[in-house]
Amino acid sequence: MKKKMVATLLTAVMAAGALAGCAQKVDPNADTAASKDEATQETTKEETTQDGTTTEQATSEEKTIEPCEIEFWHGMSNTQEEVLTQLTNDFNSNNEYGITVTLVNQGSYGDLSQKLQAAAAADGLPDMAQAYNNWLNPYIDKVVDLTNFVETDFDNYDDIVEAYRNECSEFGFIHALPFNKSTYVMFYNKTVLDELGFEAPKTWDDLTTIGKAYVEKYGNPAWGVDDLAGFVEASLRQNGEGYVDETGALFNTDGGLETMTYIMDLYNNGYARLVGEDKYFSNVLSAQSMLGYIGSSTGASYITVDGWEMGVCPVPSNKESAAYCAGTNLVMFTQDANKQLAAWEYMKWLTSEEATVTWATGTGYLPVRTSAYESADYQNFMASDVTATAAYEQSDAFFTSLASYDASNDVRTAVAAKMEELILDETAPQDALDALVEEINAQF
Repeated sequence: MKKKMVATLLTAVMAAGALAGCAQKVDPNADTAASKDEATQETTKEETTQDGTTTEQATSEEKTIEPCEIEFWHGMSNTQEEVLTQLTNDFNSNNEYGITVTLVNQGSYGDLSQKLQAAAAADGLPDMAQAYNNWLNPYIDKVVDLTNFVETDFDNYDDIVEAYRNECSEFGFIHALPFNKSTYVMFYNKTVLDELGFEAPKTWDDLTTIGKAYVEKYGNPAWGVDDLAGFVEASLRQNGEGYVDETGALFNTDGGLETMTYIMDLYNNGYARLVGEDKYFSNVLSAQSMLGYIGSSTGASYITVDGWEMGVCPVPSNKESAAYCAGTNLVMFTQDANKQLAAWEYMKWLTSEEATVTWATGTGYLPVRTSAYESADYQNFMASDVTATAAYEQSDAFFTSLASYDASNDVRTAVAAKMEELILDETAPQDALDALVEEINAQF
């Protein structure tokens, strides 16, 4: 892909102005290792074969892709769809094989999930699509194994953020490449926090102490959480506990009780609240009716700041740091050999350093490569974006929720509903733990 074209696209997208997310922090020794790997790769590329050509030339000559159309189902809208369209048009105009990718917007994630499941049952899946891992369980056998593609035709797979590599091989093989990724951060009213005399919360104890002070002064609950299921799992991980696997709940332990005590005390003491009729905590924070909430890094644009200063910080932690990440991956379904090669070219493009920087700065999602965070364009972007900076600060604590067991989708839905019920009933921590474990195990 021509860098001149990418630079032009990046400039245009950044002008639109959006918020971005986080990165895998770079090991201080990684540069040296990466340099050695690159040197090895360059040497390998220039090795001469018996017929006098370099291996790079031979590989290029051996790759033959006939012109074809690739249908890509997605669930992006508004600015996200605009940037995806720009990136796709760039690919269509500049790939050397005559590949044309056709974007098919299938509506919301719920719509996309249902249509993929119906298409799988009718043997009518698209060539590729966005998908969460927990959607794929019923038809994982129809997903193309990308392992050989990665091993033979990907520039530097280790450059993909480690948490995403782990997620994309959850089923025992590389089944996807990461695409639109986000993480949870804490948005807060810095003006009010300064008036209370506190810095941004870093620990569970900070949340409790600050919450108590806020309630005493203002009479409203201080905190909120957009995703109760994600909050429960992150809190358990922060306390060194497991969550759920294919056998059921893993936190019916002393540490699990300690975690549930922390969560239930926040709500039972009035320091935190459910969103209720306000629908979105961004509305509540915008109205200055709360101190802060934990939500997606892509949600900053929904907060209206008028007469106060917004702060953004990493999610407060306990014994360990744990930052929940979300977002779909790129999955290939086509069984046509030529179309597989063509779809792979497009997948490589969307996950390239240039494209992922463009995507992140234009949409508020996260780059999927370590090198993208090190790039001048993204460093400049982060320097003026508090959400991107906060997300990056917790990037060494990224995790994604295990979704490769059949009940994963049911578990997530059940946990969110049960937690809301327990909070409304002001349930004691031990009773809440017992009820949540029972509810999870009932999904298996």
